[in-house]
This record gives sequence, C-alpha cells and structure tokens, in this order.
Amino acid sequence: MAIPNATPVPGKSGSDTEDDQEAGKPVEDLISAAIFIILGAGAFVMALDYRIGTIHRMGPGIFPLLVSGLMIVLGAALAVQTLVAWRLRESGGKSRLVPDLAAARALLFTMLSLLAFAMLVRPAGMLIAIAILVFIATRAQPGRPLIGSLILSISVSVLCAVIFVYGIGLPISLWP
Repeated sequence: MAIPNATPVPGKSGSDTEDDQEAGKPVEDLISAAIFIILGAGAFVMALDYRIGTIHRMGPGIFPLLVSGLMIVLGAALAVQTLVAWRLRESGGKSRLVPDLAAARALLFTMLSLLAFAMLVRPAGMLIAIAILVFIATRAQPGRPLIGSLILSISVSVLCAVIFVYGIGLPISLWP
C-alpha cells in the first residue's frame, strides 16, 4: 500500500537501483583500461628482447610475455565491458561521464606510487622502494589509518623479498 506524500528513501527509488550504483564509472574504467593496455604493450615490447626458450626449458622472456599479454587482454575486456555498459545506461537516459574526486585521487596516488618505485628501486634497493610504493598507494583511500599503511607496506616489502630474491633467486639488491 502506497503512503500519500511520503518522501522517497535515497537509493530505494526506481531510478537509483543497486545495479546502477554498483556499475562502474565509464571515465575511470576507460582510463584503467587504457593504462592496462599501454603498460601491457610496453612490457610486451620490452619482453621481446629476452630469450623465450621452449616449453620444456622456458627462458626469462616467457613470463613477461604471458603477463603483458594478459594485461592487454584484460584492458581490452574492461574497455569493451565499459563501453557496452555505458551504451546501455545511455539508452536509459542517464549519463555518468563526470569523474568523481575519489577516483581521481586514487589514480593520482597510484601513479605517484609507481613513479616513486621506478625512481627508487636502484638507488634505495627493493625493500625500501616497495615499502614506499605500497605506502603511497594505500594513502589513496582517505581516512585509512597511518599505522595500517605502515604495517602493510613493511609486510608486502618483506614478502616480495622472500618470494623474488630468496624464493626465485632474482638478482635484485635489497638494500642501497
């Protein structure tokens, strides 16, 4: 039974369904797709310089080729999914091409963390570079506790050292 003159509850009206709220934002999703495709293509081209080897004796280039190819495929899939979803929403009369500030902040902090890692990995060593990368990336979310970011950055840095240097045996310097 409908109540006359009742005020609708936000998020419960016919125009703001849960599917509409959970759907991605086209601009941010397309930027993410472009980043995946560009980074994947760059890594793919760089990996072509490495020896690929055979199936039974894989060379150092096979893993970067597979991962970069997967990044390109995921970026293309995200772009297609975003464009299809955007067209469907557009046909319903709703446009969502205005990015929000939280997404722009997340993109900025993520890019800054990658830049910091690239600039620090050789002079500062892998442990410090990864710790700073993770710390900056976690600051993208407003309100995240500082101690949580510090603990996560140290944990991920140590885990990467164990996996890549001690587990796989990559010749990467841990310290300056």
